[in-house]
Amino acid sequence: MAEVKELKNTIFSKGEQMQINFETKVYDLLKMYPQLFDVLLGLSPRYKKLKNPILKRTIARVASLRQASYLGGMTPDKLVNILRAEVGQDPIYDTKTNSEITKELPSWAKVKEKIYLNATQLLEEDKNPFSILTKSYKQIKENEVILLESDFIPSPLIEQMRKKNAWVVVLESEKQGWYKTYIKKVKKD
Repeated sequence: MAEVKELKNTIFSKGEQMQINFETKVYDLLKMYPQLFDVLLGLSPRYKKLKNPILKRTIARVASLRQASYLGGMTPDKLVNILRAEVGQDPIYDTKTNSEITKELPSWAKVKEKIYLNATQLLEEDKNPFSILTKSYKQIKENEVILLESDFIPSPLIEQMRKKNAWVVVLESEKQGWYKTYIKKVKKD
């Protein structure tokens, strides 16, 4: 019987190549192509955080390459196509624009936040923003807001908060290259 690798509901026969795309999870990419770990580390100082085993096991499992590209300060096209080239795959192009950012702050986000977190600082301190945000979310009451600031669009965190039925909005900060993500706890249906 042929040896198989199972990666997030996709089964590959031994020797079959996984096609790298924008929705490929970082964890799955590194499982299938461990040689790309050093390539990723060389693309952005931010990716050096993947050396932290806790971050590698948590954030890498939920972060797609599209999301990771924002963290690394590059376009999804650039990141994905560098990785594809390393394993001999032809380039692909992203047709999805970044729809996370809004121009107007909704009224619910204009209240004083209950908790403030700086995801960039947490990463610099080798802390896991995902686990800290999750704990903070559990602490706040219904209709309270968490403000998460970062110098990248925290797409994996946004996705996870939306799975908890939180309301989430992202605005560009007054600080150049920074973003403010407002997360409101709402009553579950």
